[in-house]
Amino acid sequence: MRKHPERYVAAVLPELRFEDEQFCLPSFCLGIVIDSTMSFHKNTVHELLRVASEEVRIFPLTDLTGTRYDLLDRLILELEAEGLRVTEAKVPYEFMRNGNSLLSIRKM
Repeated sequence: MRKHPERYVAAVLPELRFEDEQFCLPSFCLGIVIDSTMSFHKNTVHELLRVASEEVRIFPLTDLTGTRYDLLDRLILELEAEGLRVTEAKVPYEFMRNGNSLLSIRKM
């Protein structure tokens, strides 16, 4: 961020001031706001999908103590029921304790 501050724009989810499909691949750190409500996370995913051309990635899927987001399975099911392609995959590194899973959400 210090090297290229012009590449970063401060924004507050779940509403972003960007155009539709403005970004190739936005990402979101779930662990920072894991204590938020299910509706916040769902609205955030939808907003990120709005500004994404195809896919959103969420990583890590844990809070700061390494505990998996307890509503993640429900969130995945609800997003899939909306026709989104949702995949959870292990990554070859651990960002933090138990922080080695990434959620990919793709438009159909």
